[in-house]
Amino acid sequence: MLNLKQLVLLVILLLSIVSNTYGSVVVSQGGDIPNKFKQSLTDRNKKDVSEANSQIDYASIFKLKQSTIGNFGTIRIDMQGVFTQGGQKWHNLQAQINGISGSSTVAHVNVCENIMTTKTNEQKEVQRKVRNAMLQSLNSGKTYNVYNG
Repeated sequence: MLNLKQLVLLVILLLSIVSNTYGSVVVSQGGDIPNKFKQSLTDRNKKDVSEANSQIDYASIFKLKQSTIGNFGTIRIDMQGVFTQGGQKWHNLQAQINGISGSSTVAHVNVCENIMTTKTNEQKEVQRKVRNAMLQSLNSGKTYNVYNG
């Protein structure tokens, strides 16, 4: 039979294991945005990215089919598809200028499926990190990657 001290240590160990299974959401900067829009963005474009970005929810990040997941004014945010890299599946999210063919991407975020979770508080963190990464991409001209580190 366990004594109280052993029981407390066991509980601490179990809590440590449970809390470490999810890890932490990492946001890292990558290379230049592919198919980047060549012109300067207007203040309206930047505001529209922010508005469309606020429409991104957790479920839309991990859609399996290409679709628009945010749309406001001059900007839409599309889930462009899923690709595999390093044995992991990634979702390709791009903010693009509406009505432009060719190079229309103004922000780009790749999101790894290794951050998928069923816990509401963790889903909110993932959603927040993806939205922040989209704005960082807009401001830097670089792709951002979001994953469980």
